[in-house]
Parts: sequence; structure tokens; C-alpha cells
Amino acid sequence: MVCHRYESCNSMGLLRLFVCCRRAMKNLIFNFGKEFPELKQYSAFSKIFGGSCLIWLLRSVQELVSLSHKIFEEHTDELKNTIFSLVDKTSEIFSTLTNMNSVFYLLGAKKQIISSSGESSTPKHDDRAFNILENSALEHVKIMAELLQKSTTGIPVTVKGSQCVIKLENCYDTVCWDRLLCTMSCIRGFLWGLISALEGTCKDYLSSPEERNVMFQYASRFSGCVAKFEAFVDICMHVLFMETKDCELADLISVHLPQELDCENNSLNITAIMDEWTRHQPEENGFHSDGVLNISTETRGFDLPKVQFVKGFLLENLLSGEGPSIAFTLRELYNASAAIVKLKGILSFPSEVCRQICSPFQKLPLGPMVATAYIALHKLADMSNWPDMFSLLWIDGILSYLEAVGNILALSEINMSKELYTQVVNAHLRAIGKCILLQGKNATLPTHEIGSSTKTLYLQNRSGHVVAKGIINRQNRLNSLKSRLRLSLGKYVNVSSNMHLNTAVQVIERALVGVNRFSHSIYEINTGNCDGGTVSSDVAAGIYCLYLVLETVPGNKRVFKRTVPGLIGALFNIVLHLESPFIFYTERMPVHYPYLHPDAGAIVLMCIEVITAFVGRHSFQIDSCHVSQCLHVPMTLFKGFKHLLSCRNMPHSCNQSEEQLAASNEYILDRQFSVDMYASCCKLLCTTIRHQQREVARCVAVLEDSVNILLSCLESPNPKMVSRAGYFSWNMEESMKCASFFRRIYEEMRQQRELLGKHSMYFLAGYISMYSGQGPFQTGITREIDEALRPGVYSLIDICEESDLQLLHTYLGEGPCRTTFANLVHDYKLHFQYQGKI
Repeated sequence: MVCHRYESCNSMGLLRLFVCCRRAMKNLIFNFGKEFPELKQYSAFSKIFGGSCLIWLLRSVQELVSLSHKIFEEHTDELKNTIFSLVDKTSEIFSTLTNMNSVFYLLGAKKQIISSSGESSTPKHDDRAFNILENSALEHVKIMAELLQKSTTGIPVTVKGSQCVIKLENCYDTVCWDRLLCTMSCIRGFLWGLISALEGTCKDYLSSPEERNVMFQYASRFSGCVAKFEAFVDICMHVLFMETKDCELADLISVHLPQELDCENNSLNITAIMDEWTRHQPEENGFHSDGVLNISTETRGFDLPKVQFVKGFLLENLLSGEGPSIAFTLRELYNASAAIVKLKGILSFPSEVCRQICSPFQKLPLGPMVATAYIALHKLADMSNWPDMFSLLWIDGILSYLEAVGNILALSEINMSKELYTQVVNAHLRAIGKCILLQGKNATLPTHEIGSSTKTLYLQNRSGHVVAKGIINRQNRLNSLKSRLRLSLGKYVNVSSNMHLNTAVQVIERALVGVNRFSHSIYEINTGNCDGGTVSSDVAAGIYCLYLVLETVPGNKRVFKRTVPGLIGALFNIVLHLESPFIFYTERMPVHYPYLHPDAGAIVLMCIEVITAFVGRHSFQIDSCHVSQCLHVPMTLFKGFKHLLSCRNMPHSCNQSEEQLAASNEYILDRQFSVDMYASCCKLLCTTIRHQQREVARCVAVLEDSVNILLSCLESPNPKMVSRAGYFSWNMEESMKCASFFRRIYEEMRQQRELLGKHSMYFLAGYISMYSGQGPFQTGITREIDEALRPGVYSLIDICEESDLQLLHTYLGEGPCRTTFANLVHDYKLHFQYQGKI
């Protein structure tokens, strides 16, 4: 590729071809490992993918990544994606090879156990074949481990002159990130491949103690290399990402390093340090005879906000898109650490399965890794501008590590301090809030993103104007980041400890009520001006995290149940502050214009969905005042919906900043969002009617007002008002979608015949008046909408007593309403009423 740089061939095409070859090689190995091979097949396979092939795999990716700086003059996003894809594919090959050979060894050992117990009729020559294949597979994994250990013997640096001692603070400028990136990526692949094989064995760990011992013995063969990999990660974190001036660092780092490291052959000579560490601490970091890997959670007196040893400026640069190789290296460091923590967690079985003399989690060095993760998430949340979308990849590695740590919190041996737990949860919350802020109107709860039946309209038209492809890709990456944050935070929320759960709920409650983390006198929920109220990103994250707790924690948890009234009240308070016609609008903004506040409409929609989730849980006791508010909210939000303009300009207020004044003040009504909000309000009413019957029976008038307001939104638009005055109106497909949601309210009332039957005539009268052209615009309801609503209308007639129908007939008087009523009753008897068995 270097030779052809100035020729006509396409270097990028050759690089992509190389990546495709790596992908094909990985698939070939994967397909070969699907079944237990014969000895001849495996012998041929092991020759192809032997030690020389492994060396070539590692060296080739190191050389290509390093040469990319010389081959390509510009480092475009396409080049970065291709280079890092090559690194990932190489790591996947190491992972697949490790997993395949480990499975072969464990399956061979399992067959030996079965044959020795007399349960198998396998011939003796087959047993010998199994032994040979098993030993070959083990040897192959050992070769990979030794190769990767050798690759960690030094961090390449550039040395000026005859200088042979490198100060730690100078390593950031001199380290060769490309080689370190490739090495760490392959180590990560090796560890995750080992984990995959052991997890497959752990699924069956209750069946046979002999098989458990085989797994422990196999894992113990690699305890030395795992300990060295862990030391290597700690050293890299210390040398590359930590400040050395803070005296607190000496107690937090698990590898005690000298202030100066010797340099040999342009490499930091860390071999002696790693050997010294693993030699003096064999029991603390190796697998014991019972198969447990010792780790610790020593975090007493460890206050993350006060620790200043992480290079904060470096993390800020990475978030802004600088140093993609450094960012990707940090990601691999965290992924490797996550694999080590996961490996230790796999080898810690519940006490009823494998009794341990000492705790398996006595020595887990959380300090530097968690501190860097904590500061990185806060730096992300504090950014005033958009983060570089490519840089979010290294945040994914951090979240993988935090998720792995959260996984082991469920074990009884773990006892994370309340202070550290609070700081980790708060860091997740603030990062989620930043994602919600950047998503704008697209910010939703996870179930709404996945399960909403209204989202298909998004492909047609979102806000009435064309959305660029880059914006869609950016939103997809934000969604992915938010999903990873949710998964990681879920591990910390879903713990058995009431103390930790209570701590998480307190963090969320403080966010919901708008308490500023720096000053209690600052309130982060404001009513705003004529353009509606605002909330901070922390408040928005509190709503999102509350839903996460709601779907994760059982409803019978007392520590959660007693806070429910306050939490629901906080949600209604947010809706009250943000309620405005502008929640339906989206402001046209420049592509990379930074949002100052989360979108008010998206926050209101999230609040309604979380309230609906609370109302639908039988384990929670909802206050009567909150039930009446549930019935009142739809009327509040859609009261003037039919009078909204499709597009409107917002006059500048006197207290707007220069950035706000520079932005466009054109607001466009978001069509898809209005459908989502309408559907959510209908669902809120249905859920409240179904689960809170007694309280609903006391607030029928409030329910009727909201139902009539929602029904008025389905009234046919006035063509003159739409074309001349610019009023907004749904198209037929959107109206049909909303009508299908509204119909369910009537159908749910039919299920509550005893409580709402005597009131059904009033709801029926409202529909008849609207259909007959006596609504706000006096335009009636189109035939298509009427057909969509008819099953619900028939449900209302079905629960009406005959006397109520007679009274309604009299009340309607002569005119179109009585005619409509008569036709409805006739069609009801013809198409809906139960006539008995034929």
C-alpha cells in the first residue's frame, strides 16, 4: 500500500479489502468451531492458525494502523471507521479462537468424565483422540496467552538523543498509541473469548462437581497471564491518563510504580514491575484452588469529586474529537478491565453451590478506573457544545466496565460504600440528561422508542421539514449511548440491598424536584415566559431514571413504595410548569447549535408515560388527588390544540442571550410528536379507568371534559382556516391513528359497566353532538374517522340502560342530533348487540 501511494490504485479500497479478509477469516473460524471436529481436521486447522499465524495477525494490524498516517494524508471519518473496524475484526479473531479452543478442551474433559463413570460406550481409540485434541486446544490457547504477554513487555516511546529515563508526565506526548491500541484490543478479545467459554460451562455448573473442578483447573492455568494483563491495564491507566502530583493516587493505584521508569530500546520497561507485582501478590490476584479469583473493593474514604488525579484536559479533548487513537485505546483499556471483572464474577458462585473460606472480592482495584469513568461522564454532561459523535465510542468502553462492576454488586460478598454508589449513580444520571438534552424533541423513554405503534409515521414526516441524513445518524448514536447508559445504570439499581436502592431513589427524587447539586437555593424547574417553561437536563434524566427503577424494582419493595406519592407529585409539578402550546412545536435550529434546555414537549410526554406506568401498577396506592390530575391532564394539554398554527414565529424576549438571539425563532408544529402525545393521553385515561375505578367514579365530570377535548381534536378541519390562516390539521392517516387510540377509552368504559354505566349517556351525547356538526368548528367528523370510532361508540350504547337511551332521545330534540342517535342505535342492534345463541 505504501508503494502504491502515488499510483492509480485506491489505497482505501485495498484497506477495505483487508478488513473484508479479516471478517471472512473470523467467520471461517466461527463456522469451524460450531461442532466438535475430528482429530485430522483439527490438526490441519491448528497448523493454519498456529503461532506464526497469530504473530502475523497481531503484527499486521499494528503495522497497518501505524502506516495509515503515512499512506493517507487526510484522516477522514471513513478512514477512522475502517482502521478501527480492522482492529475490532482482529480482536474478534482472537476472541473466536480462544472461545473455540477452550470449548474443545472443556468438552473433551467432559467426555472423559462421562466415559470414566461408565455411562459412555466410546471406544478407547476415540478417548485417545479426545486427549490429543484436548491437549492441542489447550496448547493453542497458551500460545495466544504467551504471545499477548510478550506484546505487553513495553510501551513504545520516542526517545530524544541518549535519554534513557522517561518521566511519567512526558509519556502522553511520546507514547505510540497505535501499537498499544492493537495490543490491548487483542488482549480484550482473548479475555472475552475465555469468558464466553466459561459462561457456557457455568450454565451447567449444578450438574456435576467434577465438571466444575475441570473449569476451575482450566481457568487456573491462565491466572498468571490474567494477573499480568490486569497489571498492564493498571500501569497504562497510571502512566497515560493519571496525574502524578496527587498524593492520594499512591493509595488508590493497585500497582505501585516508581516516579521514573527505565527505557530500553525506545520502550518503557514495565516487565520488571509486572513480574514484581505478580510475584509478591500471587494469592491476591490468582485463582485459588477452589477456582476463585481474588479482587477487592477497598474504597473507604474515596470521594470521587475530590480526586483530581485524572487528566481532565485529556478527556475534554477526546470528547471534542481530538486524538481518535487515544480515545479508542482508552476504550480498549476499559473493555479489557470489564472482561477481567466479569471473569472474576463468573468464578464466584453462590454460597449454596460453592462454599468459600475467604471472600472472592477482597482485592478489586476500583479507584483509578472508576474515577476516570466518573470524571469522563461528568465532562460529557458539562459540555456546552455537541460532543464529537465518533468520540462516544470510548464512552461505550467506560460503560462496559461500569456495567461489569454493577453486575458483581448483586453478589453478597460485595459491599460498595454508600458514597461511592451515590457518585456512580449520579454520574450516570447526568450523562443521560445530556443525551436527552441533545436529542431535543426525539428524546423518549425506551419503551416508547421500541414499542410505540405510532412511530411508523416517523419515516414519512417528523416535523414538516426535511431531516438531513447526518442528523439521523447523530440521533441514532445518541440513542445507542443512552441505551448503554440505561443498561449500565440498571445493574446498579437492580441490587438486593435496600440501602443502595434507597440511595438511588433519593438521587432520582432530588433530580425530579429540581434541587441543584451545587446550591439548594437554585430551583431547576421554571415556568418561563410566553414560550413555556424549562427544566434542567438533570430533571429530565430523573424522569428517565425513575422509569428505569419502576420497570426494574419489584413493586413490593417498601423502600420504593413509600416514596411513590412524592415521586408522582413531582412528575405532575413538572407537567404543570411546562404546560404550554409550545410543547407541540420544534424550533428550527442550526445543525450543531447547542441546546440550552431539554425540549419541554419531550419532557411532558415522558412524564405522562411514567405516570401511566405508576397508575397501572396494582402494588402502588395512588392518592385520590393524583387520580383526578391524571384525568385532568389531557384536557390541559389539548385544550387549544385545534387553534394552533402549523408554523409560527416567536418574538425575542428581553432576557434572551446572544446565542439565543442568533438562532432562528421559527417554530414548526411537530406532527409526529402531536400524535405521540395524543396516544399517550388516551393511554393514561384508559389505564386510570381500568386500575383506579373507585376514584374515577368520583371524578366523572373531569373525565368527561378530557374526553370531549380529545374528541374535538378529531373534528374535521375547516379548509379555509387551514389554507388561509395556516391552522394545523392532521392528515387522514394521522387522524385514523389517533381515532384508534381514542376508541379504546370508550371500550374501557364498557369494561367498567357498574361504575360508569349510568354516566355513559353523557359521553354518548358528546360524540353525537360532535358528529352532527355542533362541535367547536361545526364541521363534524369524517366518515373514515367515524368508522374507526364506531366500535367504541357501540360500547357506550351497550352499557346504557334503556331508560337512559329514552332520556337521551328526549334531550337531543328534533334535528340532526336525534337522527344521528337513531342511526347509531339501529346500527348497534344490527352489528354489535348480543342477540343470544343462534
